[in-house]
Amino acid sequence: MKKYLWLVLGTGLAVAAIFGIKAWTATEEIPVTLTTIEPQTVQQTVNCTGKVEASESQAVYVEIPCVAKEIYVKEGQTVKQGEALFSVDAEATREALSQLAGSLPNGVTDITDTQVTAPVSGVVTSLSVRAGEIADHTQPCATIASGEGMQIAVSIRERFLPQVQIGQKVIVTGVAFSKEQYLGTLTSLATSAHQEYIGTVSETVVDAVVSLDEGVTDNSLRTGLNAKAAIVTQTAEDVLLVPYECLTQNERGEECVYVYRENGFAEQQTIEVADEYADGVLVVSGISAGERVVQTPEALSGARVRVRAG
Repeated sequence: MKKYLWLVLGTGLAVAAIFGIKAWTATEEIPVTLTTIEPQTVQQTVNCTGKVEASESQAVYVEIPCVAKEIYVKEGQTVKQGEALFSVDAEATREALSQLAGSLPNGVTDITDTQVTAPVSGVVTSLSVRAGEIADHTQPCATIASGEGMQIAVSIRERFLPQVQIGQKVIVTGVAFSKEQYLGTLTSLATSAHQEYIGTVSETVVDAVVSLDEGVTDNSLRTGLNAKAAIVTQTAEDVLLVPYECLTQNERGEECVYVYRENGFAEQQTIEVADEYADGVLVVSGISAGERVVQTPEALSGARVRVRAG
């Protein structure tokens, strides 16, 4: 009888142990998603924003401040050389100049009604003059695009200037463009800087021009549209890039990843990082091409992992 009781007790303990092991193993099986590390080409870029403009354009100025009387054209309209853009209200101009300066400018004896005309044939891409308002002679009252080529006028923040130089390749994108990206070259950097509001913060910027590569144009590249320009300052080929979501740190504060092993376990591996890029860090040691690392790693070392499908 005692022998029978011991047999039943032993069997019960064995079954409990089996279920206990299964339960323990189940709690240690953590579902993960893996990323395979493969050699690739990565680029370091300086990102800036700007607008599309015609590469060949003519700014229209008035000789003296004057009050516009009637506007004959609008933005986007095609005009011919010599065609009237707007007329000048002589009487209103005399009154405005008298209030501003006390008298007419030197050399100006009288002002008669006249018209401001287009100096070249093309498309009116901007028009800042308004009927009844003063047109400032120091600022363009209109801009006429006289060619079909396009370029991007951008502003580069002061802290990025040491990385930028004329001749660097540029990747241009925009939400209204028909293609995912366009390629160009940085062709011009202004010799002076100015202040510009980026959001609510005033920053020192330098104006620059990105010329689109020859033949890179389509109907979606309309003047005045917003554009983003990524100036390529550095290119590295056949390097291992680990995405930021795969990175973690060990107890010593060293960068590391969790590498998936074929036995179903994730092993913590220290890595040496050489540089940072937009999509991850460039690794020079600690991991090899083809290895798979865990995304969003937690305390996985020594734990059995279950790979998510896909």
